[in-house]
Amino acid sequence: MGEQPLLELMQERIAIGLEREKTMDAIEGWERTALLMLKEGPTFHFIVKNNTITVHDGDIENPDMKIQSDEETIRKLFLEEMSAASALLKRKLKVKGSASDLMKIRHIF
Repeated sequence: MGEQPLLELMQERIAIGLEREKTMDAIEGWERTALLMLKEGPTFHFIVKNNTITVHDGDIENPDMKIQSDEETIRKLFLEEMSAASALLKRKLKVKGSASDLMKIRHIF
């Protein structure tokens, strides 16, 4: 039995996160796109709109935020085995975007 495909894992964990009040408060009325680029090559993108978050395979044009990481780190973030703050400190996660967007992202992961 292999590990769950990353896209599936992210979709599942986002659905769980969306049941949390603090996540809902963080994204209320917020519209953003984020591109996730993995060291291993694959790209994914997130769309925050209409008080929900969706994640899809592939690139997106002109994202509001760019996130660079590796698959292992992203898995750990989504499984809550690592915090975004510690991933950033260890340089396992690089995020480019506005400061206010970065604060919001912390509530999502």
